[in-house]
Amino acid sequence: MELVAVIAIMAIVAVVAVARSGAAVKKAHRSAAEADMRTIAEAILSADGGYLADMQGIPGFSASETRLGNLLISTNLYGMADTGAEGRFAAGTRVDVDAALRGVAPKADFTGWNEVKGRGWRGPYIQGRRGTFPSRDFSRFAGDSGAASRGFFPDVSGLMVPGDFRHDTSISIYGFPGEPAVLDPWGNPYVLQVPPPQAFSNDASRVSPELRWRYARIVSAGEDGRLDAPCFLENPTNDITVSLWRTGRRRLSRQAGLAEGGDLTARGDDIVLFLNRNDIDEGEER
Repeated sequence: MELVAVIAIMAIVAVVAVARSGAAVKKAHRSAAEADMRTIAEAILSADGGYLADMQGIPGFSASETRLGNLLISTNLYGMADTGAEGRFAAGTRVDVDAALRGVAPKADFTGWNEVKGRGWRGPYIQGRRGTFPSRDFSRFAGDSGAASRGFFPDVSGLMVPGDFRHDTSISIYGFPGEPAVLDPWGNPYVLQVPPPQAFSNDASRVSPELRWRYARIVSAGEDGRLDAPCFLENPTNDITVSLWRTGRRRLSRQAGLAEGGDLTARGDDIVLFLNRNDIDEGEER
């Protein structure tokens, strides 16, 4: 009986130790993700050698079209200008692929540092757990039906997102399969979310890139590997310049699921870091 009691006590101690160890690992992973995201934010926003400080002096550059992959390779930048007699490149065209393309500024200004002009790309800007962006059907764990089902390839086809990011015939707003990425502690890529114009006004054509960029944030899918933080919600109209989103849906998109009163349920276990505003309910913001 004494031996049985000792074994039972040891089993209880082991269970408690494992539970505490698991909780410690989860806490460590979350802390590491938060530290990564602060580092990424610094790489984007730093006034001394940050990505935006280097690139924003280039005519045609838009921060709202930035993806984290831009900071790891030769910008992978897309043009916003329409094609025309000036030889500007069309929205959805990769500047770093075709050497003959020119935008509102020369391609060289987008893909390299110009010492005379004091602008251009001089990265990579981010160091960290480098990996690649997954394919749509890539499964990371048992029962995983693919990265697309986990939110890494949101459908933005019905939304007015300037300069749609295209891969072959599909739109890939966060990254191309195989493109360099920075991975979170759970092995999934961090993404940069910039809400679509529909998140701000019924007349999406009047929404500026600067307003959209104010709500830009870095997001980790967290332990469950699902990007739950709302951003690109379905547009219930065929007219991409008009939105029928109600106030609550716009709030969810702009605030990454932070609902009125500070409810975070819509984010799941995602970790969110806003670049240009506090992570608070905008109803409290003055």
